[in-house]
Amino acid sequence: MIRSFYSKGGEVHWEKNPESFHDEEKGRIVWVDLQSPTDHEQRRVEEEFGIEFFTQQEAAEIESSSRYFEDDSIFEANSAFVMHQEGSYITRQVSFILKNGILFTLRRTEMKSFGEAVRKMKTLRSSATKAIQIWLLLLETQIDHDADFIELLSRTTNVVSKRLVKEQSIEEEVLLRITELQENSILIRESIVDKQRLVSSLLRSYSIEEPEKERLRIIIKDINSLLQHTQFSFERLEYLQNTFMGLVNIEQNQVIKIFTVMTVVFMPPTLIASIYGMNFDVMPELRWIAGYPFALGMMLLSSLSFLWYFKRKKWL
Repeated sequence: MIRSFYSKGGEVHWEKNPESFHDEEKGRIVWVDLQSPTDHEQRRVEEEFGIEFFTQQEAAEIESSSRYFEDDSIFEANSAFVMHQEGSYITRQVSFILKNGILFTLRRTEMKSFGEAVRKMKTLRSSATKAIQIWLLLLETQIDHDADFIELLSRTTNVVSKRLVKEQSIEEEVLLRITELQENSILIRESIVDKQRLVSSLLRSYSIEEPEKERLRIIIKDINSLLQHTQFSFERLEYLQNTFMGLVNIEQNQVIKIFTVMTVVFMPPTLIASIYGMNFDVMPELRWIAGYPFALGMMLLSSLSFLWYFKRKKWL
């Protein structure tokens, strides 16, 4: 699907799947958005405007040349956008090209931040009628969503923390939940760092005017704040993981202690029973009438003596 946005009278209007791009219309276009385009649609836009999008493999590369490129007439960039889908977090690559006052975006799926940015454009009016302004608006909107994701992770971490500390739950499900939260935190942090690199590159550009650079400075401050928050969240999750492992060790020690106590308690009775179970002909107690109750009494007394000793040492 292709959506083209036109600037007219201080407002932005858009058209879905335009049949053609006339030269006079090109002068009014500020944004061309390609959402899950067909090969034909992508080639059509590339040929009409003389651009070339990165392939999916190129967009996913981590080399700086694949993440950002600039010369006198064009900006090209790729950035990872985090999405919350079916209870989990995923990242999708978005390609940006800024050329001749027109912003081109390529994405392979629907994104909530893009729809919200369009709604903002309708209300902001004159403050979002240039291509660079729309680009910054998209970044700001996605960063707001990243902040919401971090807050959601924090609330979920609070729930897991209360369950772990108050209930001392050491079920496998809790550990898996902590691990999942750690992975999501890493995913969001990587996405934010990716935007930090992009915004820093735009700030260094001589082609960006001062009003937009001021917005970029605000964006970079927001990004730094989010990075600090994700670092805190990750450290908190690491602490919860250590707490979980500590509780597991305590429970294992309790089990081992019980087995140790039971072993020590039953060792003397076992020894006594072994001695009087010998089949020697000459044994003083062999014909003794009180021999059996005497042996049982010794077994019981030895066991109770060890239990009393353990209680006194507060090992039980």
